[in-house]
Amino acid sequence: MINTLLLPELRQMLAENDTAELREFCTALHPANTAEFMEGLSPEDSWRVLEHAEPSLRAEIFQYLDDAKQLEIISKQDRAGIAQLLTTLAADDRVDLLEQVDAAIVAELLPLLPADERKETLRLSAYEEGTAGAVMTTEVARLAESLTVEQALRELRSQAEHLETIYYIFVVDDQQHLRGVVSCRKLVASMGRPNLKLGDLMETQLVHAQVDEDQEEVAEKVARYDLLAIPVVDEQHRLVGIITHDDGIDVVREEAVEDAQRIGG
Repeated sequence: MINTLLLPELRQMLAENDTAELREFCTALHPANTAEFMEGLSPEDSWRVLEHAEPSLRAEIFQYLDDAKQLEIISKQDRAGIAQLLTTLAADDRVDLLEQVDAAIVAELLPLLPADERKETLRLSAYEEGTAGAVMTTEVARLAESLTVEQALRELRSQAEHLETIYYIFVVDDQQHLRGVVSCRKLVASMGRPNLKLGDLMETQLVHAQVDEDQEEVAEKVARYDLLAIPVVDEQHRLVGIITHDDGIDVVREEAVEDAQRIGG
């Protein structure tokens, strides 16, 4: 059911191009509530509202819009603006969204993405659907095992703004092989020992997933071991990404829907 509480005010703001009020509307509420109040707007007007939000907030609100509205916005709006939006999304969310968009539009958008984001999008898109690689995010808190606690905290601060989650810090060697894991809590608790190396602090017995492993099996691991995130490695045991707890829940829901459809069929 569409929430019409603020629709008259929103339409008046748009008609008057009231930049200050539209900016305040975007920032005043939780992004989910902002998207809810925009349900009665057309995709075009929804995008006009979103343009008044800072890029990171715009992406958050956008992800709460319904799928049909998201796809129409992607298809119809200015390519440069949409490319900026896509750049702000987490890599896995970007790939999931573009998989639903017409291939011709994707071909126009990809060259507009920064080189790193474009490369990451193409790499994730290449993984077979239904595998760990297809649902993982590559935004991982990773640190070298040779770093001290003090150095690790400094490096983590520089990585934090680019990460989706920092539940665990994964420890790697110089070739990016997964060596162990340190919880954020444990790292902070070790501040009193600033010269302690991560290699001596990390846990080496950790559950992981292979990049080509079936996504349902990975979701079962996440649930069985009550993990907030599970690392994903390639055939050489190099860390390539993580699957977070909420992504695991999404997989379980997806599989449940497919099972129900098969039974119904």
